[in-house]
Amino acid sequence: MSRRVFKNLVDLISGTLFSRIMGFLRELVTASYFGTGKAMDLFVIAFTIPTFFRRFLGEDVVERAFMPPFKRLISQKKYPQAWRLLSSSLNVMIIALIFFMALLYLFAPALVHLLAPGLDAELFPVAVKMTYWILPFMVIIGLAAFVGGMLNFFEMNRIYALAPAMLSVGIIVGIVVFKPILESHGYSGMFALPAGFLFGGLLMFLVQLPFLMRRKIRVQAQARYYRGIAVDDPEFRQVSRESGFIASKSLVDKSVEIIDRRLASFLMSGSISSLWFAQRLIQLPAAIIGLSISRSLVPYLTERKALTAEDDFLNGIRLGIRLNFFLTLPVIMLIVLLNEPIINIVYRRGAFDAESVRLTSLAFWCYAFGLLGMGLNVFFSQIFSIFQKNKIPFFASIASAVVNIGLKFLLVRTPLKHGGIALASSIAFSGYALLLFYFLKKQLDGKITFGYLGQQFFPVALVCTVIGFGMHFFYSNLLIPWLAPLQIGAFWRNGLYLLIISGMSLGLYAGYVAGFGPVEIRQQLRRLIKR
Repeated sequence: MSRRVFKNLVDLISGTLFSRIMGFLRELVTASYFGTGKAMDLFVIAFTIPTFFRRFLGEDVVERAFMPPFKRLISQKKYPQAWRLLSSSLNVMIIALIFFMALLYLFAPALVHLLAPGLDAELFPVAVKMTYWILPFMVIIGLAAFVGGMLNFFEMNRIYALAPAMLSVGIIVGIVVFKPILESHGYSGMFALPAGFLFGGLLMFLVQLPFLMRRKIRVQAQARYYRGIAVDDPEFRQVSRESGFIASKSLVDKSVEIIDRRLASFLMSGSISSLWFAQRLIQLPAAIIGLSISRSLVPYLTERKALTAEDDFLNGIRLGIRLNFFLTLPVIMLIVLLNEPIINIVYRRGAFDAESVRLTSLAFWCYAFGLLGMGLNVFFSQIFSIFQKNKIPFFASIASAVVNIGLKFLLVRTPLKHGGIALASSIAFSGYALLLFYFLKKQLDGKITFGYLGQQFFPVALVCTVIGFGMHFFYSNLLIPWLAPLQIGAFWRNGLYLLIISGMSLGLYAGYVAGFGPVEIRQQLRRLIKR
């Protein structure tokens, strides 16, 4: 198991890292051109609508409703049933995406008003127009998610993880190339943002398509497309039921995001976009670690469950929990220590000034505390999808949303302001992870307990806390005074802070992992050293 899972994990982490580096470049260009001003606020409002339906009808349903039964049928060599299920699911998804896109064109003004009631009257029609521009993105990215989900479940993870880099390429082209073209034709330059997202989404979809023609899918798995919708197929009916729970959970999750936008629209200018930039940045470790762990393990776990290999299935779950703890907690430590230098390095240039750094750093710091919860939520939710019990994450998400919203209304009134919105999300993510684990423990008949969770969590958390306090003392009392006399720019100064502190912290942590980490991680480290 370990070698296969770690190969998938390395492919996903390396590919995702490259894609996220391109995402960094994308956000750098976006921040430089638009900062946290009104143009960016308007785009965030407009972009919320298609991304809501993207998850509602796209990637969440693909990964959690359709792919587990599809992988099970493929593992059992029931190829015709598997491809009928795929064809029916794809046909329904395309029809639904087009239908909802058309519906959204009719109701866009009402939705923009719902999202940002505090928006100035003269900016409202611009936000609606930008929404019209960005709506086709939900169809394009939904198709890209479907193709990507297939590549993931056939364990073609390198191209699957690299494909999102094309989205960033398209957005950068949109800003750098389309912006002056649009302005020369009388349009506002801000419309380069939705144009770039459309172009990037199309590139992301097209770059994955040729890999569906690989022999592994085309010949060995006997790939075939069926027209129509097999409404009488019991597997398709099951997928439809599970899709309803997953879509409803996405609805709950996105409703919380809508409340974020509404609350932030009443705060100072830049609050909406600073939350946006902080979210985009926190998604880097969330994707590289949390999503990669889940996506590397879920195909294996689905296969083991289909073949009734219970011990392998349980060991895979334990490995996923340990990996989340050992890889995520040190990242949280570094973000808490270095949130402001990170924001300075990544974003500060052009229109992204000192005030933008201050606003975004606070939100980034507050989001960091929910990073572990985010990774575990994805992993636990995927396990429930293997059991085809997506109703459990759905009902748990309702409880989490109630807590989240209540905390937002409380914390936004504190001096944290928009940071309170981010901190409320982090608390809710962590509580949701614990709630999911409670139900997972029952599903597994108590074979993995809270005691096991504590045994894995507390030693790592203690080590990270000790290292963190030591590095904070060194950073505040020694490093900053030492570098203060150097005649270097702010970028290089922050770069040195980040390089020195992260290098020392991760070096100390690597020593701990080498001596006391999970056996699987130590085995992989030894293999790397031998190479």
